[in-house]
Amino acid sequence: MNTTLADTLIALLGHVDVPPAMGLWVTELAVQMPLEVRAAVVDGRLELLAQAPHSRWDAGFLPPVQRMSARLVLEE
Repeated sequence: MNTTLADTLIALLGHVDVPPAMGLWVTELAVQMPLEVRAAVVDGRLELLAQAPHSRWDAGFLPPVQRMSARLVLEE
């Protein structure tokens, strides 16, 4: 797990788009998903690393899974 939490969230939420030609506009987005999150020191800085779980089976040796909830709202 070497992806920063910010990069994971950008990959997950940054591509939500509906072409205006379809007549739809996304004004609010609510997401709940499991994430494997851990803290690590990278180049002397504390960073949060996160990724989607690589397995849904409880094998006893996998990293703990946290639930992420995000709500994005368009502001004018």
